Amino acid sequence: MKKVLFSLAIGTAIAFSACEKEVEPAMDYSSPDFSVTVESVVTTDASIEDVVEALDLEVDLFTGSADAINDVFAQASDNGLKSSSIRHKARYLNGVCPDVTFATTEGGFPKTITLNYGEKTELVNGRILSGVIIVEISAPFNTVGATHTVTFIGFGVDSINISGTKVRTLVSNTDGREANIVRNLVFTLPDGTIINNAAEITRKWSEGISTPFVHSDDVFEITGFSSFEDSEGNVYSKSIIEKLVKKGDCRFIVSGLVHLSYNTKMFASIDYGDGSCNNLATMTTIKGTKEFIIGKRFRNRVLNQ
Repeated sequence: MKKVLFSLAIGTAIAFSACEKEVEPAMDYSSPDFSVTVESVVTTDASIEDVVEALDLEVDLFTGSADAINDVFAQASDNGLKSSSIRHKARYLNGVCPDVTFATTEGGFPKTITLNYGEKTELVNGRILSGVIIVEISAPFNTVGATHTVTFIGFGVDSINISGTKVRTLVSNTDGREANIVRNLVFTLPDGTIINNAAEITRKWSEGISTPFVHSDDVFEITGFSSFEDSEGNVYSKSIIEKLVKKGDCRFIVSGLVHLSYNTKMFASIDYGDGSCNNLATMTTIKGTKEFIIGKRFRNRVLNQ
């Protein structure tokens, strides 16, 4: 089932890139033909976006700059195993970091970094990580066109499991560090729902790049589009209308606006706020506008309403 849905998600992304431009933001929202309520889709989407940002930030800690990459290799022991970079210990509860292994070829590249979070690694903000992340680096990081291929194996963030890959390509070092990211991920919710996500986004590290081991001053800006299909056949597309902003000293996205659409018709929007650090966002649907808590997702079936 996973493999079939995964292929469909990729196809949906191609279709979305061709037709999403036809979506016109409007005052009236449509009512999609889903097996679950629109609010279920919105709260689930916000939870997934929150998880994706946690993944990206975690990878950036160890591979997001030349200094971070060099730090991993410089501090590694002769057998290629290190418990963790001491510079990142403050991020993890009681300083217990993921185990890190590395491998490199005779010419220096590609390099491979493996982050193993075991059954449970807790962050100081309460988030729980588990499983393995493998990052293959094709060339020196400052090289425009260099790629990071990231694979998630048995990985989990809190109660959501993630598998699949994403490829990050450096496109600019001017005014921050900008990368194009193509991802094909599968999310499994605690109730067994499988959600496939294919996306193409641009992620810019706009502030804090000069201090890679100080995360409180980091600012990331995200734009782009994505498509989703769950194991019940509900399909929708998402377009970032106003860039999403993630700050290093906040667990949540602090601002930005996205539109969710079904068959090119917008059925919901999510407003992440004015830049304040909190777990609140605002959804607008055909029923009106209301605030909700990011991470507090639910899956209510239409037949139960």
